[in-house]
Amino acid sequence: MPECEICGEEADRLITCKSCGAKFCEDCGSPMEKLCEFCAEEEEFDEETDLDEEDFEEDEDVDEKK
Repeated sequence: MPECEICGEEADRLITCKSCGAKFCEDCGSPMEKLCEFCAEEEEFDEETDLDEEDFEEDEDVDEKK
């Protein structure tokens, strides 16, 4: 039986992470998004950072109009 590269447990089915290529079980990531838990957290952090940058840019536009 194959072994999850994240938790080390044996699993009937492993999913390959589309970002890093690690083979993980359903408990160690998102099978639908095909992201292991580490890459899913990184992607979520990147999205939050992008939102913060957009907010900052909008604030600059408001200051320029004054």
